[in-house]
Amino acid sequence: MCANYCFIAPILPGGIELMKKWNEENIVNNKEHDAVFMTAGITREQVWIQHMPQQNQDFVVASYETSDPEQSFKVLATSDKPWAVKFREHLKNAHGLDIAQSSMQINELVVNWKE
Repeated sequence: MCANYCFIAPILPGGIELMKKWNEENIVNNKEHDAVFMTAGITREQVWIQHMPQQNQDFVVASYETSDPEQSFKVLATSDKPWAVKFREHLKNAHGLDIAQSSMQINELVVNWKE
């Protein structure tokens, strides 16, 4: 069973531009990206920018389809593939996240309604 696993992260100053450049250069039609995500068990990736003018802060909202979010993040945090190493560096630069040094706690599901 595949889950739609979502999480948020802050966007650092200048991070939106970094994210857009990263997408163009490292995700679109990139077989290295695809291979790392397939190894991580991620079958779909969507990323949004949530503008929060009241807090003067923007956030990234990311969605990964995966059957095992914990294993997916473990692969992304530990893979020695060059693309994965660049991805971790991008997360540090755009969001201040260091997934290799701190284990990302998986979100707690509190509502799972479906008609």
